[in-house]
Amino acid sequence: MKKQIGNIIDLFYPRTCRVCGRMLLTHEEFLCLHCIHNIPRTDFHKKESHPMEQLFRGKIDIQDAYAFFYFTQHGDYRRLIHNIKYKGEKRCGKYLGSLFASELLKEGKLQDIDIIAPIPLHHSRERARGYNQSEWVAKGIADVIGKEVYSHLLCRRKKNESQTHKSLYERWLNTHSAFYVQETSKIKDKHILLVDDVVTTGATLLACAEALLKSGNCKISLLTLAITQQNNK
Repeated sequence: MKKQIGNIIDLFYPRTCRVCGRMLLTHEEFLCLHCIHNIPRTDFHKKESHPMEQLFRGKIDIQDAYAFFYFTQHGDYRRLIHNIKYKGEKRCGKYLGSLFASELLKEGKLQDIDIIAPIPLHHSRERARGYNQSEWVAKGIADVIGKEVYSHLLCRRKKNESQTHKSLYERWLNTHSAFYVQETSKIKDKHILLVDDVVTTGATLLACAEALLKSGNCKISLLTLAITQQNNK
């Protein structure tokens, strides 16, 4: 009965792949199998040194750094990030988070994570958007690895200006000391997975990791859905 209802809904409100626009089959969700197969994966978790790790080398002590796929300004897969951030498709973020976590888990990764912490939005921005996209990515990861999401572990002191046209140094100034840890007792001796949607310069992730490391004896790993193509050098 449930399947029949789903088929009727698909007839009037067809579900389409967020990348190629094709009609999704009954067992497909957000992406068709063809587009899942062709995700421009970074496979950083299979390499000792890679662009994600190099962003933070010499700046902060991290255990691991993961990015699912490459983000290019005119690539088809950029729509995923755009839709998650600006089109209300938070459940697509959760889906991608679970998809990436499943792939990492098969490679023996994420097994020693204790806490999942999404990068916070300023409350005014989250209120306007209706959700924090990084939190929904974190929820997808949590469904796979069975760890709790601490959505309010980190807080923003201020609403940052847009990072889009800023230099690396300007991005660092914009985020430096912008975050603080709300419940320091929860992070002692824990391995925390910091989660964001996309990384460009790493300034925001760096600021959050610094806040956590200053507040308690903990370990930090980083995970994003995407990394900008300019970092693939």
